Amino acid sequence: MKKSLYLVLCMLLFAYFVGPMESLAASPQQESPNEVYERFDLPKLDKDKTLALEERYKKDIQKLPKQKNIDAAELKQLESSNLKTTSVSSQGNILEEPNAPKLNSPVESTSPDVTSLDVSPLSADNRVKVTNTTISPYNAMAQISFRDSSGSWYVCSGSFINETTVLTAAHCVYDSYNDEFFSYWAVSPGQNGTELPYDGVASTTAYAPLGWMSSNPPDPSSVYFKDVQYDYAVIKIDSTHSPKLSLSQNAGVNDPIISHGYPADKGTGTGYYYLYKSSGKINNISQNTIIHSSSVTGGMSGGPILNSNSVISVNSTASWGPKFGPSEIYQIYQWMSL
Repeated sequence: MKKSLYLVLCMLLFAYFVGPMESLAASPQQESPNEVYERFDLPKLDKDKTLALEERYKKDIQKLPKQKNIDAAELKQLESSNLKTTSVSSQGNILEEPNAPKLNSPVESTSPDVTSLDVSPLSADNRVKVTNTTISPYNAMAQISFRDSSGSWYVCSGSFINETTVLTAAHCVYDSYNDEFFSYWAVSPGQNGTELPYDGVASTTAYAPLGWMSSNPPDPSSVYFKDVQYDYAVIKIDSTHSPKLSLSQNAGVNDPIISHGYPADKGTGTGYYYLYKSSGKINNISQNTIIHSSSVTGGMSGGPILNSNSVISVNSTASWGPKFGPSEIYQIYQWMSL
């Protein structure tokens, strides 16, 4: 009898401890191998460094176009509709191009999926400071300080691709974790620390691809590899800046590249940063995303990646960027024409 009771107790204990373990093992919280993601760093400015920005924001917000966010339900409806929606603006404008080529169709892939790639950061820190930001191509590049709906300020980078259009990363204009556009962008072309050779411009208008806006990142500061292909956007300004960069889809594995941007870790601590560049090469291309060996850190997000002085991508994470193909360039030209 005692032996039988002992066996029953053992079975009960086994069920108690092993049962929950089996249920956790089957939990959907486990991600599939293709759900690889990497963090991007948006440096946050301390409040004592944003006083001038806040004053400028209070003046500009009265005269700049009002924003109108499209909520998550509307985004899902757009995504599931038969309309070929390409992008949405911070004013709620929806761009539909029935005759446009399919966006983000595969352009080049050297690997069938991300599981066979080394997608970890590949770069050594070889960043070099640009000392003269008033010569080409650097006079077309800009530091971008932007504000979220809570009043916090962050730093990104970008480049002018025509007089009124600044190309940057989508995560510098739209928060896909909280489903909202950032509220204001201060763009300083050719910024060199506290030197602003072209003054600065401000905007409340940006466009982002629907693919980015409807993505579901694991946390506010990360992007899945499969969504990097959508991590590009533009800021539209009312004034003009003449120096500009051209776009190109000519990028292949082993091509030399140079990444540019305004890294916060090389700054003065005042919120006024310096332009840096880092040489590298394209190590792989998959899912419309390039994996490269340039050194990219926080603040450089959205900065241009150049091949032969043409923009072939923008900085997304430490070593990832969207691959510009025909459909991506078509979409960017749509934005430029607005």
